Amino acid sequence: MRVAMAAWSWPRTRLPIGFVLIPFFCLSPGPAPAAETKAPGGWFSAQSMDVEISARLIIDKQAVIDAVGSDLKRQYSLVELKVTPKGNYPVTLSRDDFLLRSERDNQHATADSPDLIAGPAVLVLTDTGATRPGYASPGMPTGIPGLSGRKRKKNRDKTPEQGAVSGEDAQSEQSEKTSASLIAALQAKELPLGETRKTVSGYLYFPVDPQQKAKNFYLSYKGPNGVCEIRFK
Repeated sequence: MRVAMAAWSWPRTRLPIGFVLIPFFCLSPGPAPAAETKAPGGWFSAQSMDVEISARLIIDKQAVIDAVGSDLKRQYSLVELKVTPKGNYPVTLSRDDFLLRSERDNQHATADSPDLIAGPAVLVLTDTGATRPGYASPGMPTGIPGLSGRKRKKNRDKTPEQGAVSGEDAQSEQSEKTSASLIAALQAKELPLGETRKTVSGYLYFPVDPQQKAKNFYLSYKGPNGVCEIRFK
């Protein structure tokens, strides 16, 4: 009887320990891996032999307003960039070096200049599918700030020499001031262009529909200092 109890007592004291420990170690979560940022608005990087580029996509309406003071009529996607030359070699930057593309509908465009975005322009549809401003003729509506083109209307009571100012002229003058203010803000925050030997940062403005998911976008750089691509996902 003692032999039978001894034989039975061994599995009761040892086997349950094995079965308890194994599930514990299998189910316990390990340390979280260092994953890249996937949330919209995160920084992503790529590099060539001569330059390292970090980029952050800005497509949320309020985020765009916070960045440049205007939502740009929801017609522009912003990319904040940090460009670092490598090996003490100069880097030459141009708007045309950067191309933003959407995989949703293949809409793509290079960056626009601030005066083209907020100046006396109208939006036109290009062969790439992007809406790009083109300079307006007199009397035509202007572009991004929601401004209307200046229309002169004859005043039958007073001549221009008598200082007659119509309501449309006054509104147009105010619109021009608003446009000039926005152009100045966009210029001040734009990525510095031209040659540099040090890290520079700033925004580029792409006429690509921002009202879509960030994972649809990717940024291509193709310039005199190499080629690289950044995907925002």
